[in-house]
Amino acid sequence: MLRIRETLVTGATAAVLLLPSVVRADTTVPTLVYNFTYSANQDINAKDSANPAEDWHDCNGGAGCNPANQGSGTSHYEAGLNDKGTMTVAILGKQSDGGLIVSISEDGQQTRRAPPATCVVYGNTHVICDPNKTIYTEEYTLLRFLGQNFVDPANIDAKRHWQVVQNSPTMKVTADYVIGPTTTSDVQISETRKIVTAGQSNVTTDVETKIGYDMSRVVPATVAEYVTQRQDQGVSGMATTIYQTTLQLVSDTMVKP
Repeated sequence: MLRIRETLVTGATAAVLLLPSVVRADTTVPTLVYNFTYSANQDINAKDSANPAEDWHDCNGGAGCNPANQGSGTSHYEAGLNDKGTMTVAILGKQSDGGLIVSISEDGQQTRRAPPATCVVYGNTHVICDPNKTIYTEEYTLLRFLGQNFVDPANIDAKRHWQVVQNSPTMKVTADYVIGPTTTSDVQISETRKIVTAGQSNVTTDVETKIGYDMSRVVPATVAEYVTQRQDQGVSGMATTIYQTTLQLVSDTMVKP
């Protein structure tokens, strides 16, 4: 079985975090728990030879020997990965720049397991996590929407739209958001996000996300994300990976009984 190569670009930048003071054992930390499902399906067309390949067979020099069948020199591979489980987010504090400090962990039934990692999340979907910890792509899916002021009326135009752009010398990220009616605390938000990574890898990532956002609790209640990632390696071939993630909030200790 071909192993899925996860190169999903998150737009996050690893950095050493300045952590808040240690929380005492008898202090209740606000905690969110989400059920998640995750799948990744990869399709690779790899060029095995610079020249077209030929089927080989022994004609023994016979006069009636048929020519060999010419191939493309390209091989096709497929692989898949599926899991489900829970994600737990502890709210640790807030930085002076507005960043929310959280600890996130993942407990999948199969392979998607990650111990707690500390991250700082911002309302513009920017995420900074401990570079020495494992944070899976589906964890970043949740982290992007946990920052305070993710829904900021000051940024929403007359068409109920806002945009977030995060560019660097190696990556260009453009995300467009459209918010539905806000007559109740439960609103629907759609995200269209494009990530382009320059360089030899030439990775392009297109993200379509539906977010059920709870305005009263200022957290996503549901998330459904569909990601198409293409890696163009020129004459060496092309890899396409489809990622799908769903999240559903099942526990929130900040809600009073």
